[in-house]
Amino acid sequence: MAKLLFSQLSVMMILLFAAQGCAMGARPGPVTITGTIRLVGNEPFARLVLTPDENLGKTQGEREYLLVGPLTEELKRSYQLKRMRLEGSLCVSPLPEFARCFMPSRILENPDRQE
Repeated sequence: MAKLLFSQLSVMMILLFAAQGCAMGARPGPVTITGTIRLVGNEPFARLVLTPDENLGKTQGEREYLLVGPLTEELKRSYQLKRMRLEGSLCVSPLPEFARCFMPSRILENPDRQE
C-alpha cells in the first residue's frame, strides 16, 4: 500500500513540475526594434515611447512601446523624434494605456545617419 501511494505521489510531483515549467515559458533572447522615439502626454505625466515603423496604421496605445529602464533618460535627452534601432527585451506594461512595453538595453544605431 505504501509503495503504491509513494509511486502515485511521485507521478503527481513529476507532472506538477512539468506543468510549472511549461507555464513559465522560455525567455526570449534580445529583441531589436526600429522606430521613432517620441515623448507623449503632458508633464508631469509625459511618457517616452518607441513607435515602430511597421505599426503606423494602428491606434496610439496599440502601436507604441512604452520605454522603461535605465536608458530612457539618455533616449529622452539625446534622441527625441529620431529614428533609432534599439535592442532590449519586451516587458509587461506598468500603465494600462500602453499595451506594449520595451526595456532597451543597448542603442544599436540611427538608421537615418549618413556616413
